[in-house]
Amino acid sequence: MSALRSPAFRQWSWLVIVALVVVSLVRNAVDEGPPRTAEERVRAIASSLKCPTCRSQSVADSDSAAARSIRTEIARRVTEGQSPDEIRTAIAATYGDDVQLTPSGSGFEGLVWFLPVLGLVLALAAVAATFARWRRAPRAHATDADRELVDQALRER
Repeated sequence: MSALRSPAFRQWSWLVIVALVVVSLVRNAVDEGPPRTAEERVRAIASSLKCPTCRSQSVADSDSAAARSIRTEIARRVTEGQSPDEIRTAIAATYGDDVQLTPSGSGFEGLVWFLPVLGLVLALAAVAATFARWRRAPRAHATDADRELVDQALRER
C-alpha cells in the first residue's frame, strides 16, 4: 500500500494520464483519410457547406432546390478532379462566404481551432500548479498547548 503513495508512483501516474489525454486528442484530430468514392467525396464536401436557403442545415442534409443545385455542382466538380478546397472556394464565391460550416485553419478564423486547445492546456496547468501547491503546503501539527486544550475540553464535558 505504501508503494501507491510514493512520489514516484504519483509522478508516473500523472504522466500516464497526460499521455492518454494527448493520445486521445491526437487520435480525434487525425482524419480517417479522404473519402474513397466520388459519392463519398460529394457527401463530405456537401456536409461542410451550409444550405443558403435553409436554417441550420448542411447542403448534404437539405432537400431544397438550392441544396440540390449545389450538390449537382459539387458532383460535377468532383468528376472534373477538383480538390475539396477548390470546390468549397468556388461555391463560396457563388453563394458567399457564409456557406462555409467549418472555419479555415488559418488567419483570424484559425483561432476557433486554437483557443479551445489553449484553454484546455492552461486549465490543466492551473490544476497541476494547484495540486503542487497543496502538496508543498506545510501540514499543521498539534502542539502541547493544543493537546492540553483538547484534554481540558474533554474533562469539562
